[in-house]
Amino acid sequence: MPAMRTTLLCKLAPILLAPYLLVQFAQAAQSPHRVSLALVQQTTQAPQTQTPQSKAPPPLAEMQQGRELIYQGKLDEALRRFEKISTDYPRSPAGDFYQIVTLIWKSRIDAKLDAGTREFDAKIESILDSVNTKAEALRAAPDHSIQDENDALYFLGSAAATRARISLYQNHGLPAAKQARLAEDLFEELIKRDPEYYDAYYAPGAIYYAVGMLTDTALAKVVVNMLGPKALPAGDIEKGRSYLSKAAQNAPLANIDAKLALLEIYALNENRFDLALPIAVELRSKYPANQVFTRYLMKVYSGLNDRKRLSEICKEVLGWVKEGRPYYGSFMKAEVDRYLAEAGDK
Repeated sequence: MPAMRTTLLCKLAPILLAPYLLVQFAQAAQSPHRVSLALVQQTTQAPQTQTPQSKAPPPLAEMQQGRELIYQGKLDEALRRFEKISTDYPRSPAGDFYQIVTLIWKSRIDAKLDAGTREFDAKIESILDSVNTKAEALRAAPDHSIQDENDALYFLGSAAATRARISLYQNHGLPAAKQARLAEDLFEELIKRDPEYYDAYYAPGAIYYAVGMLTDTALAKVVVNMLGPKALPAGDIEKGRSYLSKAAQNAPLANIDAKLALLEIYALNENRFDLALPIAVELRSKYPANQVFTRYLMKVYSGLNDRKRLSEICKEVLGWVKEGRPYYGSFMKAEVDRYLAEAGDK
């Protein structure tokens, strides 16, 4: 790990020492120390009966149903569900924000696992404005409750984390740094107010880990000392893993996303395929139609050099391609062909 971080930091040295954009978050080609910022969740405990114009948020069960559609690979249906929630609960940021989450999942289809495509960025940014407006209104209401304040902090932090993700993958380091730091501060304020708001551990955990991969070096520490600790996002690898693990175990909505973040860490950043395997197997077993989970499991079997299991899953996926299942087209056929050739089974 130290050698990997030193090599990566050398590549980023001009960025660190000129405009001090430390938060490029290690976009190395073969070892992407990046942050999965987009998949942030809500944990609002709401009454089960609401009126469309009610101030109350949508029921947790309704949000969970929408999230399940995403994991099942039914992305268009999930998007329609969250659009309806935005209509039925116009004062809540939840429906708008989870439309964004769904679009980010759509961006991963037939694209890089970590970054996705930029196809939906403009639409996401326009919806983010609505999320911020609604969250600020919720917080500013004279009769707002403690739960309202907590939920407002959650969605403001979520919006900042999402903006950081977009800026990062558009190679805009300074805006990414500013928004990532804002997200950390908002989530930490929320966690201090309510340590059992478990969905709030997911996004900052991902940020702490990604930034920690860079800041745990002598050169980076010099830069942080020059600029001051509050000028950049905080980095802490162990805290990041701890936060993600807490969300994976306890979060009512972000648990699957936190597991995916840990899977990305082990499979993409650390090459700990032994640790990635049980997570990949669990996610793919529960959601076999999900293209992202399928691709991660193939990658893990490849990393473990488990040719037998790699060949088995590739042949299963190839059958789905021939059946014309959604999101299993020419891209997935190319992936399967590559892995089968690697396994010596073609």
